Amino acid sequence: MKSTLTAMLATTACLSLIAFSSAASAEITEKRLQFAHVYPEGNIWNQTTERFAAAITERTEGKVTVSIAAGGTTGSWEEAIEALQIGTNDVVLESIGTLDRYDPLPGVEAFPYLIRDLDHFRAVYYGPVGEAFSDEVAERTGFKIVGAGYRGARKLSANRAVETVEDLAGVRLRVPPLRMYTRTWELLGASAVPMAATEIFTALQQGVIDGQENPLEFIHSFRFYEVQSHVMDTDHVIGAMTFIFDKARFDSFSPALQEILIEEGRNAMLWGTDQMIERENEYRDLLEAEGVTLVSPDLEPFREALVPIREEFPDLAEWVARFEAVE
Repeated sequence: MKSTLTAMLATTACLSLIAFSSAASAEITEKRLQFAHVYPEGNIWNQTTERFAAAITERTEGKVTVSIAAGGTTGSWEEAIEALQIGTNDVVLESIGTLDRYDPLPGVEAFPYLIRDLDHFRAVYYGPVGEAFSDEVAERTGFKIVGAGYRGARKLSANRAVETVEDLAGVRLRVPPLRMYTRTWELLGASAVPMAATEIFTALQQGVIDGQENPLEFIHSFRFYEVQSHVMDTDHVIGAMTFIFDKARFDSFSPALQEILIEEGRNAMLWGTDQMIERENEYRDLLEAEGVTLVSPDLEPFREALVPIREEFPDLAEWVARFEAVE
């Protein structure tokens, strides 16, 4: 009798879930979403986007389909984000800090030596502080961010070893066109050259710049080992990837579709995080196999040289303190 009752309850729950899913699906109208990013085919973040896209189509029973413009085929990440505002893109995959062109707050993601390690990354972005941060980013920039993917620590690459802060003097270093990165490397003594990600390889090849900085997966995926001989474990930023929506456009979707986008976007970023954790050491091995020399400098002088950056971004002090306080 007990097993029969349990079976009946399970069947009822299943039917209720199906009914709820059907009702939710009925709220969703047919549409096609345009995704864009600068990452090449086979890269973890393109795969993450593909998983998100597939989940959206499955959860909406095919009512919402997705087109992915990978590898910067629709322009730089700056252009892709601008296209969210005019409606030619619906979702852009990029790091949170890329939104600091619209308000200083997202620049916290790129604040040097703020995120201490992987455990701290998870505690910040997957906890209440991360939730509050995402909400305030939306309020202040007009962009909704969904999910946080661990990118791995950012590294410096160049055609010679950089073991001290003094070694950076005069180095022409490509940085993302964001104030936080520019000031970080200027304080370290380099000559910061803001430049689109899609232009880096050619600029290195032609000697326009001497080096650049990015996570290992980016350095490998974009084949910088063909034009750079050394990678330094500066680990100056442990950044977060995210899915970016225009907030007004997101708010125009039905509640059912919004829920799917949030749930599946977060799930996709968690998958991307797991993949990055698994492959981070593999990227080191792959770069060494290509002849790249890995250098591990003493990071304390780098941290000390960057202490003044706190005074240059007083508007971020509250959020820097909130991130730091997370255990």
